[in-house]
Amino acid sequence: MKRNIIKIYAIIPILFITLFSCDSYLQLEPQDSLIQQEFWKNKEQVSAALAGCYASMNQSGFTDKVLLWGELRGDMLVSLRAGNNQNNMLKNYMFPSNSFVDWSQFYKTINHCNLVLTFADQAQANDLSFTEQELRRIKAEAITIRSLVYSILVKNFKEVPLILTATANTDTDFYPAKSTEDEIIAQITTDLEAAVNDLNLGFAQSPAHDKGKMTKGAALAILADIYLWDEQYDNCIDVTTRLVNLNKYRLVDGADWFNDIFFEGNSDEGIFELQFSDINVTLRNSFYVGNPIYAPYNQIFQLYNQFPNDVRGNLATFGMSQNSVFKYAGVDASGLYRGQNQFYNTFIFYRYADILLMQAEAYILSTTNKDLIKAYNLINQVHERAIGAPLDPISTEGELLNALLLERQKELAFEGKRWYDLLRFAKRNNFENQYLMLDLATVKAGPDDYEQILSYYSEKESYYLPIYLNEVNLNPNLVQNPYYEN
Repeated sequence: MKRNIIKIYAIIPILFITLFSCDSYLQLEPQDSLIQQEFWKNKEQVSAALAGCYASMNQSGFTDKVLLWGELRGDMLVSLRAGNNQNNMLKNYMFPSNSFVDWSQFYKTINHCNLVLTFADQAQANDLSFTEQELRRIKAEAITIRSLVYSILVKNFKEVPLILTATANTDTDFYPAKSTEDEIIAQITTDLEAAVNDLNLGFAQSPAHDKGKMTKGAALAILADIYLWDEQYDNCIDVTTRLVNLNKYRLVDGADWFNDIFFEGNSDEGIFELQFSDINVTLRNSFYVGNPIYAPYNQIFQLYNQFPNDVRGNLATFGMSQNSVFKYAGVDASGLYRGQNQFYNTFIFYRYADILLMQAEAYILSTTNKDLIKAYNLINQVHERAIGAPLDPISTEGELLNALLLERQKELAFEGKRWYDLLRFAKRNNFENQYLMLDLATVKAGPDDYEQILSYYSEKESYYLPIYLNEVNLNPNLVQNPYYEN
């Protein structure tokens, strides 16, 4: 922990690499390490430090885990040549020594955000051109990035250290204990509800600039997601409504679904997309058709076959002939694939279709604002955009939930959402629908290991990842997650 979560920043670290070559806000200056007292002098330096927050996410140690923590334990991917750590995660067979649960890159991003929040005021006091509005916007962006990171951590580990101050001097607590899930979610929601007021609606410089920065829409998307996770359905309805009412996002036309959202990126549907001026290593390493690590589970093809006109099917979400994740590896419907050095994909965290389906889920499950008709209409927007025909009439809550989960699976396939969807549905009402997790054993098992793999999915506490052994060994106040204590 002392070496991983927290590092004493007697000097400001190098601010990684540039995220875009074409957008000036992402030219990461200074390029050399500077002593702290010399750095926080003006708004340009604070802007460079904020760019470092974004750049710290632009690392394979971050994006690999965002993608694969959300997919491997689910029912969408199979391994072609994954390592032991990833193969074990595919079966939910996890140990604290598995380096794939190392969270250190996430805490590096958190500390970058905390540094901005700690020292930005100092810079504004020194720079008369640095307005209060600019200061508040920059701090709101840092808070929103930090909230996104904590939302990822709380979904995967349930309880983690909640660090809100910069590691910049020897006053730091080197051995933080875990905070509870409720405490972390309360911090996220409080921070985002405040930050959204100071964020820009958007940025006019370019689509990449606009989609690659934290905006009001991005903050509301993260907030809606965490409210839904925490079963605060009325708050989720409120926040998604506020996002829709921004009138900034729309579903792209069905014929443009693959090209605009995934090949070109930064579409009208995108809300927050991490930008890459160099190769997106996570997507290339995982899905390059010449030597992919992962392939779609073969039954995924059948999901789309019931609607032959589904624009999300073959040569869109997947490539059947190459057994590929075409969503990231493909170029167009002719069946052309990206070369190894052509993976300039953005990394999509949130898009508008996801928001509509979140809102539908909240309308189905709310007790005070339940509205099954609205829920149907929201699901149907996503369905009809893809199919070209309306969803069959549905009237009961159970049928709507089934239709919603299926629509999310088809629409958001391989986008790092599936495991959380299954777990969110399974854990309601004291794991009333645990069968969703147990059924994964059928997907994962071979002819001889069904009972063994079923045991990996049977314990409710196993649905959260173990804390990396190195962290526990270095921090006497850090208690291992219960399932992995022995």
